[in-house]
Amino acid sequence: MEALPSGRAVATEVVAVVVPAHNEEELIGACVAAIGRAAAHPDLAGVAVHLVLVLDDCHDETVLRAEEALAAPERTGGALTASVVAVSVRNVGRARAFGVTQVFFRFGTIDPEAVWLTTTDADSVVPPDWLAHHLDLRRQGADACAGTVEVDNWDEHPESARERFDALYRPEGQLEFGHPHVHGTNLGVSMAAYLEVGGFSPLVTAEDHALWEALAAAGRQLVATPKAPVTTSGRRHGRSPAGFADTLVRLGSEGGRPT
Repeated sequence: MEALPSGRAVATEVVAVVVPAHNEEELIGACVAAIGRAAAHPDLAGVAVHLVLVLDDCHDETVLRAEEALAAPERTGGALTASVVAVSVRNVGRARAFGVTQVFFRFGTIDPEAVWLTTTDADSVVPPDWLAHHLDLRRQGADACAGTVEVDNWDEHPESARERFDALYRPEGQLEFGHPHVHGTNLGVSMAAYLEVGGFSPLVTAEDHALWEALAAAGRQLVATPKAPVTTSGRRHGRSPAGFADTLVRLGSEGGRPT
């Protein structure tokens, strides 16, 4: 990939991963294990990687399953530290913002330019090179990056949903560098840029789009990348109203567009 226009080299000391979860006992283990593998990537040698799990009004065994995953050395590889915090807000924007606040409290003495924030979701599995790819973009001068997603299975949807997703999300089967999609499950931003625009808004949905738009308005260097896509759940009933699950349902019924 060619260097970003700014050509500004940025050193990163900390990579943080914020994951909100509401009643995700079945999926949180795979999510945490995948983040552990990404944290162990050799390109992150010398960089502290910290996970903040924000358990939002959970009434199942999400916390137990998460702690089991974090305690399994074969899953985390020892490269990941973690915090598990509980809130009761039932609001993904507020939950993500709370997680970032925990990162700031923990690493507040470090230059915000040297802290890279990433977010994903409890129903998603990041690829092993996910954090390495984010860090590479940051080294080239990116202030924020928006990645793409893949759906783990389409069993709950008609074939038309998958066909429309592929047609709209990957025109002609290929997504070039740069795309119009923003997903909270595959998002990264420097702490400095995040603080400048006021962080995540307290929205029950589209908090990711609101942050991205604020960063654009502030003139930050934004990169939309199709590399290192995150695999997310194809379930029909998601945890956020008007979220990705609803988008998939619309694709199968009326041909709505993926966000």
